[in-house]
Amino acid sequence: MQSSISIIIPVFNEELIIRENIEHLNWINASYYLLFVDGNSTDSTINILEENNFNVIKSPLTGRGGQISYGASNLNNESEYLLFLHIDTLLPKDFYNQMNEYMENYYWGFFRIKLNSNKLIFKIIQFMMNYRSQLTSIATGDQAIFVRKNEFMNHIDTMIEHPIMEDIYVSKVFKEKFGNGAIIKKPVITSVRYWQNKGPIKTILKMWKFRLLYFIGISPKYLYVKYYK
Repeated sequence: MQSSISIIIPVFNEELIIRENIEHLNWINASYYLLFVDGNSTDSTINILEENNFNVIKSPLTGRGGQISYGASNLNNESEYLLFLHIDTLLPKDFYNQMNEYMENYYWGFFRIKLNSNKLIFKIIQFMMNYRSQLTSIATGDQAIFVRKNEFMNHIDTMIEHPIMEDIYVSKVFKEKFGNGAIIKKPVITSVRYWQNKGPIKTILKMWKFRLLYFIGISPKYLYVKYYK
């Protein structure tokens, strides 16, 4: 098991996608320290994880920022790096070797992204996500952001205040302190399920709106309530 990295996956009512990705999750768990942080799921999420012998804890904190922070604070190893992974994002098989090329010189980074659909609209979204993150060094959570643990722990208190926009917050803080993040060229593969369920254009406009509100100073806690209303 690779001791220099811990992978934290925040989950909430994700029984279907967990079953779908169980083989991939088992592969990760066999070689790396993997911790699921549940946000008070009401379905069978925790039962499925426990039945498959995954490490899972229940977070008393709200939203992804709280779950990630709680997970980082409750690790039982001395890992150097943390990787924050969405449950519907698949890592490339050699992701650790890809990361290892940058670990000595970078405090943080993220992966390029590939969406699991060949529809033109998703090809455009994929291109824009990769272009934007390369241009700005502001990543989305779907891009599997990784950070040096010791530095991340210095920002736990403010991370907790980000039930939403935690990805932008981490990117912004680490960029300001350490410069642009490493960009792993081999992509993670991310599901388009959210865009499909809500509608691609509608989802994009909603995301842009909430990002703008966050950048002009609206509280992440307020945005979280409005986003999931």
